[in-house]
Amino acid sequence: MKARYRKTIAGFLWVVASPIILYCIQSVVFRKFLKLDIPDYALFLLGGLLPWIFLSSTLEMCTPMFSTRSELLKSFKISPFVLILSQILDNFFNFLFAFIVLLIPLVFFRGRAEIGLLFLPFAMLQLLIGVTGFVSLFSLLQVFYKDVRFVIPFITNVFFFLTPIFYPIDVVPDELRIFIEINPFYMMIDPFRATLYFFDIHAFLPILLKGSLVSIIFAMSAWFYWRRKRNEFYLNL
Repeated sequence: MKARYRKTIAGFLWVVASPIILYCIQSVVFRKFLKLDIPDYALFLLGGLLPWIFLSSTLEMCTPMFSTRSELLKSFKISPFVLILSQILDNFFNFLFAFIVLLIPLVFFRGRAEIGLLFLPFAMLQLLIGVTGFVSLFSLLQVFYKDVRFVIPFITNVFFFLTPIFYPIDVVPDELRIFIEINPFYMMIDPFRATLYFFDIHAFLPILLKGSLVSIIFAMSAWFYWRRKRNEFYLNL
């Protein structure tokens, strides 16, 4: 973090302010301009938009990292995943700080205790594991398939609208809802929102289980792909 924010005027504040400003703008636009009739829309959007920003920004930043740091990886005997994990944790800390700044006033103005917040660490853990696995897999793919870094921004832009971030899944027609329910981005984000928005333990546990399963699948896929390709890894950097 020290290396990332040096020689900047506001440093860490720039990174934290960006998702907060984006959240405020989208909250006003979707609630006031498009008149989405969703109770506690500010809290609803918080549970979807902030995790999405963490996921998409981390994916775009980390995907080309092995290629851009190839000289470093060839010069020093370090695990390539140290670079990935350091960037993920940096982004996670930024996401967590911005989330807390927005969450405190929203919970305060609701005037009641939020039991779901007790389960928030579980949702955060599965999100962190899922992002780590997802990012690691695509970072490895980028080493062998150089077009991946250009495809990722397109994918994130498309899936922003295909993932119920600023709208509830209930508005999706029944015949199309299956495409939302198998969306891996949605399955990783949904447990996070479930802890904040009308929490129900009986509904939360299956959502958390499904999100955790997807996160573990991505993490295991990245591990197996690394085991298979690690002997060719440095030759393709």
